[in-house]
Formats: sequence, structure tokens, C-alpha cells
Amino acid sequence: MLLSIPGAATAADPARPRVELKLRPRVCTLSEDETICTTTVHAQWRAARNESLCLLIVDQPHIRRCWENHAQGVYSVEVSFSDDLVVELRDAERDNVLASQAIAVIRQALLLRHKRRPPWSIFN
Repeated sequence: MLLSIPGAATAADPARPRVELKLRPRVCTLSEDETICTTTVHAQWRAARNESLCLLIVDQPHIRRCWENHAQGVYSVEVSFSDDLVVELRDAERDNVLASQAIAVIRQALLLRHKRRPPWSIFN
């Protein structure tokens, strides 16, 4: 027996739009004496059809950009953050998360690198 719920969307549902979100930069590297990453985040999204969507930064609710009836959008904003920054693209009407990307914060990158050893040799 199959159970069908009206209005329910599945991953294979062709009626559900596919939304793609791209962010730049993908990583923010802090030096040993830095604690805050300050950068310009460039977000670009594209949908299969016209949608009403809002782009927002989690933990920074004052940063929000919405589009009415668009199939794509671009937004750039200067932000400061100390932990990974999550950017979400949400349905403006139902507030569902349609796409999400993160900018990773890497601290003390020089301490994380491994020193290269010379290759193994039988004569050493």
C-alpha cells in the first residue's frame, strides 16, 4: 500500500526547484595573533525557475537580502566573524532552507602544516 501526502515534496520531486548557492571566499585564515576574520562575502545563487528567496547569515540576523520572483541573484557584504560563517538561502514565504554554505575559519595555519621529510632511502 502506498501512502501519499498532498503537498509533500521528496528529493526526486521534479516540482521542487533546485537552488544552487556559491560563496567566496570558502575559507578565512587567521594568523596566530588574529581573532576576527573581516572579509567581503560574495554570494551568488541560481534557481531552476523564478522564486522569492532570502539570503541570510546565521548568527547575524541584521544581514538579510531578499529577491521577489527571480531565478538568480548576487549579493556582496562586508562581515566580521570569529567562528565558521553559515549562509543560508531560504524560501521567503515558508522560511525553509533551500541551500546552505559555510565559510570555514582556520586558526594558526602555520602551526597546522606538517613539515615535509625527505623521501625514504635505503642509504640513510
